[in-house]
Amino acid sequence: MKLKKAKLVCEQSRELGEDGMSSGIATCNEGIDNPEKGVPLSKHQNESQVLKSDHICSLDDERFGNESPLYRSSDEDIKKSLLIESRASHVECKGENRCALQCASFKLFKEYGSRLKKIHGTPINVPGYEDEYLKMANKKLSTNDIIRLAGEKFVELSESRSKDLIMACHLFSEKFSNLKDNARDAELVFYLLASADKVGQKQFDCARKLLDHCEKVSSCVGNPVQRLVYYFSKALNEKIDRETMKTTPLNLGMKQLQDVEEEMMSINSTIIALNTVFPACYIVQLAGTQAIVEHVSEAKKIHIIDFAIKGGQHHSMLIQALAEQTECLLENLKITAVGTTSKSKIDTAGNSLIRFAKSLGVPFSFNVVMVDDILELEEGLLSVDSDETVVVYSAYFLRTMLSQPDRLESLMRMIRNTKPSLMVVAEVESNHNSRVFVNRFIEALFFFGAQFDSLEDCMKNDETNRSIMESFYFSKGIHNTMATEGEQRAFRQVKVEVWRSFFLRFGLLETPLSKSSLSQAKQVLAKYSCGSSCTIDMDGECLIMGWKGTPLYSLSAWRFK
Repeated sequence: MKLKKAKLVCEQSRELGEDGMSSGIATCNEGIDNPEKGVPLSKHQNESQVLKSDHICSLDDERFGNESPLYRSSDEDIKKSLLIESRASHVECKGENRCALQCASFKLFKEYGSRLKKIHGTPINVPGYEDEYLKMANKKLSTNDIIRLAGEKFVELSESRSKDLIMACHLFSEKFSNLKDNARDAELVFYLLASADKVGQKQFDCARKLLDHCEKVSSCVGNPVQRLVYYFSKALNEKIDRETMKTTPLNLGMKQLQDVEEEMMSINSTIIALNTVFPACYIVQLAGTQAIVEHVSEAKKIHIIDFAIKGGQHHSMLIQALAEQTECLLENLKITAVGTTSKSKIDTAGNSLIRFAKSLGVPFSFNVVMVDDILELEEGLLSVDSDETVVVYSAYFLRTMLSQPDRLESLMRMIRNTKPSLMVVAEVESNHNSRVFVNRFIEALFFFGAQFDSLEDCMKNDETNRSIMESFYFSKGIHNTMATEGEQRAFRQVKVEVWRSFFLRFGLLETPLSKSSLSQAKQVLAKYSCGSSCTIDMDGECLIMGWKGTPLYSLSAWRFK
């Protein structure tokens, strides 16, 4: 059984309001009421708005020489302070393993540079950055291409211990001078990398000087690289304030996450605008729903347990697919929405689904289970009947408990006790959970770089909503990922390889997504103007949705042994 094909499903989805994702923040926001009623404005609409434990070490002092073109635009006192502090750090590192270990962290750039990119399944070899970018002198580079250019030069300078570093800095600007804006953007990213390196070493005075330059050159209204550096610079300055006790850390991490999730529970014109032009969220929804439809095609009683229902649009797709079965055996479709906040909004989503199911003649019931703490959730509260085919649906929910592993493990045990026949999981495909600050910084920089780049291409005619996405949704994720530690760092993500290891402990085995799911995803992708920049790849049995080769989201299906 297949879901309705591309055009019809796309059109209906836009009417219903699609599910979107961002920043490690799942910007899911949907509604299935009559679109003629209008879409209320977001409350922000009126504003313009574990893994490797590597150590971190410093840049070599020579690179901060006054002759370096990287400091031509800086004040003389900045140059002097950088030079003095860098020499001090060089003495501190001498004879120790610290610098070598730091460089190992920044060598993550080489992994990004040397990996094979895949555009719609076609491998593309990535050449050395000098050859690649010199050939692209008259082309606009993507944000992550520019990050990689700056990062590879950064690694080259980090590994060098000769007096030729100053000359290498000159070559950095001279060799790529014909790239014009690209070279300036790469230089700005280089400053940001140097700042993060100094923050990682806790050389905060030096980091401040570098960040001062970043803030002078970057802007929340500039090009995507400038906007990206603007928000990262703010987050790094906040981290320095916290580390130096200039700001008293408030336990706002989970509250920030809840505030964002609360905003996304509403029908939000900004999220709807994003999903109209950027297909990543819809592709993940479509593949997940298709996996469920194929699994329950012969079931008489279906029970979906949803841990992040938000507006419920993904279930409207399921209801429609079940209604279109030629030989419908369905006696009842039950959806149980589990939540800890926003009960009224969950009720609203449920009422909309009830009306939608009734209009299509699908037998349907909707239950809500609210708990103050996920530790309080027990299988008895879910009212699972023995003759039901149970499916668990978790979209961008498990990541919210990465900072609270006791809750995550308790939830998994409870899920196992319900004996589901299938578990569908959508998550952010990036590692923002490393204990090593520099590793986390680099992963986040590439992830958000792809996000900013996608908005630049897909929302170029919608400056207002693009600005809101970046200044509210993305900036919250950047700030929490970079500026906070411990339980305050609530915005966490890990890659599917980590989830695999975790799920295996509970007897979960990955099950393949069908060829039909992938085929439909590609059909839908082709209908978006920016679809050619989106990437659909497979990591084992897991679908990976990305932007210009950078993974963003994953969709996987699991069964208990």
